[in-house]
Amino acid sequence: MDPVAAIVLGTSALFVGFTLLALLGRAHRSRLVAAWVAMVGFAFFASFCFWKRDQLRRSAVPVYCELPSSPGPHQVTLDKPGASPGYRIRIVRRSDRTFDQELKAKLVPCGWKITICEKLALSMYTFVEDDVIEFDSEYPDVVLRYESLPGMQPLLDAAAIEVTCPTGFRKPMGQWLATLNSRIAFFLGALVLAGLGASVQRRKLRAQAPASKPEPPTS
Repeated sequence: MDPVAAIVLGTSALFVGFTLLALLGRAHRSRLVAAWVAMVGFAFFASFCFWKRDQLRRSAVPVYCELPSSPGPHQVTLDKPGASPGYRIRIVRRSDRTFDQELKAKLVPCGWKITICEKLALSMYTFVEDDVIEFDSEYPDVVLRYESLPGMQPLLDAAAIEVTCPTGFRKPMGQWLATLNSRIAFFLGALVLAGLGASVQRRKLRAQAPASKPEPPTS
């Protein structure tokens, strides 16, 4: 098991114990504090799962970048989408965001390339052989370089760059989304129970207070 997952599982079990202790245990200030700790813990885990789910959903949403078309060399910084492990980049029509083989073929002479040095290996990716540049990378962004040649300005004005997650990431992404949804449901339900446990402890402590109050001396 992944060490982080083991820590989350163990901590969740501890918070569940705090919740049950507050719900079923006798009135005590420490049990009320334990219920509060469990509430904070479950709220944190649920918030993290919400954030992670949003990152995964953003990975599958295409991001579009406009292309400078003035004559000369250019470079465009492409950010990694969401929690994607890499990049899937292609040239599309700017008007309707669809791929156009003819437009891409006309723009190939611009010398598109992405060069990265990762794990002591230098890699270069181009559009020369493939319609798509697709690769995994740990970098949060990469730089796409090209040169606007004479007569290419109208073509570049009609084009845009589409960035999304690699194709192979979509299936595990769907599985992780389903897992995150189930974890969100669990942590939210546990948060409600922990809140109920804190409420039970408060009622028990209030009911116990008059009974423990000493009686005034009789004259």
